[in-house]
Amino acid sequence: MKLDLTLPAAEPATGAVAQPVTPLSAKGADLIARTLVDIGVDTVFCYPGGANLEMLDALSRVAITLIRTEHEQGSVFGAQGYARATGRLGVCLATSGPGATNLVTGIADAASDSVPILAITGNVATHWLGKNAFQEVDIVAITQPVTKLARQIREARDIPAALREAAACALAGRPGPVLLDFPKDIQQARPDQPTDKRFTAPVPMGMSDETAQRIAALLAHSERPVIYAGGGVIASGTGARLVALAEALDCPVALTMMGLGAMPDDHRLLLGPLGMHGAYAANVALNEADVVLALGVRFDDRVIGDPASFARHAKIVHIDVDAAEIGKNKPVTLGVHADLRDAFTGLLAHAERRNVPDWHAYLRGRSEAHPLRAPRHAATGDAHVLTGVDVISALAALLPPQAVVTTGVGQHQMWAMQHLRLRAPRTFLSSAGFGTMGFGLPAAIGVKAALPDVPVIDIDGDGSLNMSVNELSTCRRYGLGVKVLVINNQWLGMVRQWQDMIYARNRVASSLVDPNVAHGADGGRPYPDFVTIAAGYGVAGARVTRADALPAALARMLEDPSEPYLLDVLVAREDDVYPMIPAGKSYRDMVFGPGQSSGTIAAGAF
Repeated sequence: MKLDLTLPAAEPATGAVAQPVTPLSAKGADLIARTLVDIGVDTVFCYPGGANLEMLDALSRVAITLIRTEHEQGSVFGAQGYARATGRLGVCLATSGPGATNLVTGIADAASDSVPILAITGNVATHWLGKNAFQEVDIVAITQPVTKLARQIREARDIPAALREAAACALAGRPGPVLLDFPKDIQQARPDQPTDKRFTAPVPMGMSDETAQRIAALLAHSERPVIYAGGGVIASGTGARLVALAEALDCPVALTMMGLGAMPDDHRLLLGPLGMHGAYAANVALNEADVVLALGVRFDDRVIGDPASFARHAKIVHIDVDAAEIGKNKPVTLGVHADLRDAFTGLLAHAERRNVPDWHAYLRGRSEAHPLRAPRHAATGDAHVLTGVDVISALAALLPPQAVVTTGVGQHQMWAMQHLRLRAPRTFLSSAGFGTMGFGLPAAIGVKAALPDVPVIDIDGDGSLNMSVNELSTCRRYGLGVKVLVINNQWLGMVRQWQDMIYARNRVASSLVDPNVAHGADGGRPYPDFVTIAAGYGVAGARVTRADALPAALARMLEDPSEPYLLDVLVAREDDVYPMIPAGKSYRDMVFGPGQSSGTIAAGAF
């Protein structure tokens, strides 16, 4: 029985049909396992402990693959990678106490990026709850602020209904994380009459034809239109409709990091990513437009910078499945609470091509003046020294369109966002809203578990990878051919960049160099030595220190899709990420390199 969330709008939001789902002798843990199978779960990322062994025992007897990670945070990010790559529900399982609290960062990350995951935790028996028992914690109270639903199950007969409700909640509307907590005696109980319920979550009313016509009229009179699209397009599976709408309107498009891949990278109307480290032309378009059509976005601070000056002369139409996001960070002219799958129907029905050649020419000029993919810019000027941009660009040339890339968080993440060639949705997975270091490798494991025949590459930084490098053991244990490409500059690079820009180069706590070991680019071994660490986990690897060795090393990394592999590439230590809009500033303050500001160019606005 697969989860079905498609009911006519006239039907009630929730409904129940009582029916036995398992023999009366089954324990609560068996109900959990069998219901997960019923709702379509095929993989659970887990770490064992005393309070979840009943569930693990039951899960081992059903058609579900169990992947044990090396840390509970690896489990929740594995579930995220699975969900982000497929759009299906990702599931993770942890024990009580520290096992449960180790999930919290990943749950909050999923909430920020609207990722549908189900976190299942065990807990102490109900008669010990509230008594500070060994490894007891109120995980429901802890996670309620960062979940769509968090609940502890106190009656074993409620298990099937609770799981179905949680799954429906995670996937419906704006996707997000949910948590169910099962005390141990509930897992062990044998309920007489377990019942099942089918749940559907409320959906927004469809966008009216009148509203679609109002939007069409705004666009028809626009001289400087732009579409601002984000993760909602990916989540709703409407990338093709976004392309169709842009072409029907002949309207330029700017994408958030969460929206990357919604439109092919080489499309003539795509301006690129926008925001703090986005394309200059994309930022100019949003800020100098007269009509902004915002689709599935939340006007994040890293995109809009200063809210008062962002798109200050534009009429803004914001369509989103989450009504709470409309007008939250930026007042809008017209807010529409609707699912994009429905909204695109009306938008396309009334779309009229707008002939605005001067606008297109102006944006093209901005792109040519400050291209996002500028030539390499190593501070040393040494042709043998690699930059992060060099490495990402070389990888991009080798990857097939279906390859999925995950990233850690830091400078490498921004270089990947800027320089990869993304041609399909769900191929760039990154911790965008929460910015969680350590995300890349366990998320890649989740992707590879879901899509074993697809190339999966984790582009990571040395600081970010160091937080989850133990998950190489998971790759080896399950034969998951994840490729880890380390952009290694021996810094917490983004921290160092901000320290240089804001704190007078006071580089407190950001260096990763062992003072007793020479830096690898100078001939010594880098610290930590990721190649040796990988070997310790049984994973092959190599190190690159010169530009002329990179092509062959990348080819070696990618040659066997079933082999986990780590390639540690040492890059210029002092390289920064550009362009950059300083925090809280506007696109007029964009910096393109040391001493290179956009101010004089932006003064000649369209």
